[in-house]
Amino acid sequence: MEEIPPKMQSNAVIQIKNYIDSALNNGNIKFQSTDVFITTRRFVILVNKLDAQKLDEEIKGPNINAPKKAIEGFLRKTKKNIDELLVREIKNEKFYFACNINTQINLEEFFKKVLEEMLRDFSWPKSMRWGNVKERWIRPIRSMLCILDDRVIPVTFADIVASNVTFGHRFLSIKKFNVSKIDDYLNFLDENYVILDQNKRKEYILKQIREFEIDNKLQLEENEKLLDELNGLVEYPIVLFGEVGNFDLPVEVISSVICSQQKYLILSRYKNDKKKISHFATVVSVINDQVIQGYERVLSARLTDAQFFVNQDKKYNLDYYSNKLNLISFHDHLGSVTEKVKRITALAKYIAIWIPLASLLKVERAATLAKADLATSMVREFPELQGVMGGYYASYFNEDKEVIDAIINHYLPLGPKQNCPSSTITIAIALADKVDNLVGFAIAGEKFSSSSDPFALRRNAIGLIRIILENNLNISINLLLDKSASLYPKSLFSKKLERQKSSKKQVVEIVFKFCLERFKVILREINLPKNIIESIPIEGKIIDFLNIKKKAIILNNYIKTDNGKHILNTYKRVNNIINKSNATYEPKKLNKLMLYSIKSLIEKEEIVLLKRIKSTYKDVKHIIKKDDFTIALDELVGFYSIVNDFMDNVQINCDSEKLRRNRMNLIVAIHQIFHLIADFSKVLGH
Repeated sequence: MEEIPPKMQSNAVIQIKNYIDSALNNGNIKFQSTDVFITTRRFVILVNKLDAQKLDEEIKGPNINAPKKAIEGFLRKTKKNIDELLVREIKNEKFYFACNINTQINLEEFFKKVLEEMLRDFSWPKSMRWGNVKERWIRPIRSMLCILDDRVIPVTFADIVASNVTFGHRFLSIKKFNVSKIDDYLNFLDENYVILDQNKRKEYILKQIREFEIDNKLQLEENEKLLDELNGLVEYPIVLFGEVGNFDLPVEVISSVICSQQKYLILSRYKNDKKKISHFATVVSVINDQVIQGYERVLSARLTDAQFFVNQDKKYNLDYYSNKLNLISFHDHLGSVTEKVKRITALAKYIAIWIPLASLLKVERAATLAKADLATSMVREFPELQGVMGGYYASYFNEDKEVIDAIINHYLPLGPKQNCPSSTITIAIALADKVDNLVGFAIAGEKFSSSSDPFALRRNAIGLIRIILENNLNISINLLLDKSASLYPKSLFSKKLERQKSSKKQVVEIVFKFCLERFKVILREINLPKNIIESIPIEGKIIDFLNIKKKAIILNNYIKTDNGKHILNTYKRVNNIINKSNATYEPKKLNKLMLYSIKSLIEKEEIVLLKRIKSTYKDVKHIIKKDDFTIALDELVGFYSIVNDFMDNVQINCDSEKLRRNRMNLIVAIHQIFHLIADFSKVLGH
């Protein structure tokens, strides 16, 4: 067939293998394994050690006590007599089973049907028609080969009937070959410049690069995605190495031109920790000096264009470009980038309050210039260089180093493996940018989804949370969201616009819930159990993710200790009493429970318990304000022996309604004090 786009090849392999494996398994056909290979011009399915004998098959039928008609229908369907059925017991009920013992199957008919269905139903991201055929495929099919042992299976698709004929490499060997055995087929391809196995082809590319690396003391810049793309370009990859000329450009620009624009791999030389991109590598089918020079000329022309753009951009400082951001739209409903910059500036200065040693003047300057490079020629040509070019131009015009760092790195982290910003100014700008994105897109009515993410909302939320946690910032996420929403015009929350809108409160709630879910995922990734995470109270005007994380870690470790086990045992006893009594209560009434007089109690154990409740309640409230979670847990340990004495020696469900109510109130009070610290019912997994 004609060239299959490299980006579609890996998914095609998965889809083909799943389809064939499923068909064989559903048909109860014995086979050892399947292999699927793909090149730019062919895909190959090998089914190893097929057996024409079908596997034994059991078909479940109706219950033995089912109506007569149901049983007769099952007999007709399976072509069996009643005495040929088996009876098996499932969950104390007996069912009829029909057993088909390894019958013979016509494999030629089976594969003809399965392969024709697969070709017809195959799902490509894009497909086309060609000639006069009605069928669609990713590219025009030129020939098909299908054999079972030495017999041709006449699979038909797009007016082409499969044969036993194959061909070598399109340019390096145009030989034609009649296939009778699979080994002969594989040997023919090997001898005629086709490396069928995509993994072996990739290793062959890397082998050539490694040899060049060693000979020239260079280092390949890892780019697995691009390497896979190059692997899918040719059937017999010859690696072409070319030189990169000298250009007065940032390394990131040269890298972007080589990788993003030209789709070449980068080979660098390092001297005194300084990187110099000296060579590139790509794959071709034919190579000679003329071909190499052609590739070098094309790259040189692209880098010369980039040099021109940079020189043009450097005629004006970043303030000039910042003033042009009003010409660039941020979002149809959210105005221009200029308006976004104003919001980021205000929000970053607000955030700086929580960041020690953050200079408000530098924060303001960095926020003003952070998006300026979006108006430059270079970023318009290479959008992936936003931030990088801003930092380069800021350095050229002698901006402060912290401001430069903020311009370059405020987009980070772009992925789970990237480090978060750590400079105070950069942190403020990065948080402001991400919060503004999340709140803005919520206001604009964009969907916050866990499946699709066209506006990188998940990445923004995860980046926001990681920056807070990894820089140990005690910062209130809900206050940030409130502040951000307040910076948008009130008209965006009105009912006049022709679209679905939310109130300011709803917007903040949408974004908060979205961030909270991402936060919980991050905590699970550091091996904190779900029940521990869910047990930490998340409420109030100030919700501090760092504090919640610390509490979850402390609680997770604490419950594994002897004191932790005492707390859980105490809570379990208290909780069981409440559940059995069907008692209802409201947390707000806890203060009233503290007013009970010792005169209302008669047993020494309940008097001791009331004193403990009052002192612990007072201490826990004070400790919670100080955020000393370990000491708060220590306070709960004091209930262990006192509660045990009370429950072992005092009859709670006594005849006196007054005493019974008072004693239940003591139990309820303990329960609520525990819940001031954590929901221990979730810790226990209830």
